[in-house]
Amino acid sequence: MSSPPSSTNSNQSDQPDPTQLASISRIYNLHKTCFQRHYEVQGPGPEDPVHFHAETVLLSRHKPDIILHAGADKNGAVVAACKFLKFSGDYKLCLGDPDDPANSQWEDMTKETFRASQYRFEMSLGEERRVFLWKRTRNVHVEGLNVSALSSRNYKLVDERTGDVLAVFTSQRTYRNCGTLQITANYGQRFDLMVLVSCISLYEKARRRNRRGNGGGGGGP
Repeated sequence: MSSPPSSTNSNQSDQPDPTQLASISRIYNLHKTCFQRHYEVQGPGPEDPVHFHAETVLLSRHKPDIILHAGADKNGAVVAACKFLKFSGDYKLCLGDPDDPANSQWEDMTKETFRASQYRFEMSLGEERRVFLWKRTRNVHVEGLNVSALSSRNYKLVDERTGDVLAVFTSQRTYRNCGTLQITANYGQRFDLMVLVSCISLYEKARRRNRRGNGGGGGGP
């Protein structure tokens, strides 16, 4: 991945010296089996606790499609959510609990390409509005992992203005494991939550699309 954003160099390599990232990089493993209606977001180690529980909602007009809870189950506080817009490739991302409008903020994430290879969202970081792009990738990957040329669920998050790579998701589809998200930009908790809920939403929407394409059978985690 690229180094954290720099005002002096916007043409950085996608794969910098890993030692430069060790102090700020956060790594989350995304887990889901075929029989679960939720994702577990766990730290990089198998003994690490589950940090977030991402509930998936089907066939509900009144609830978001993704509800992100802090902690290991849906009894934890809701910290983010996402709605999949009907008859559209766009999304509505929420920071906070959608049932608490006074303390939540909605942002649009829009599909920018016909083949769903790029998505765009904005958010406020302090007093500044910033624009970010999720892009499919076959070159950038989480440190220590390889990108499968057969998977369409590998993404990198870039700053639209500078082109710096701020996060990357590498798909690893097994019975339980979906992939690994690495965030390198140190922009605070709200940014991390937005990256996390948008990444899970892209993955889940692609999973549902593949499931429909397979006639509703299987589809994998």
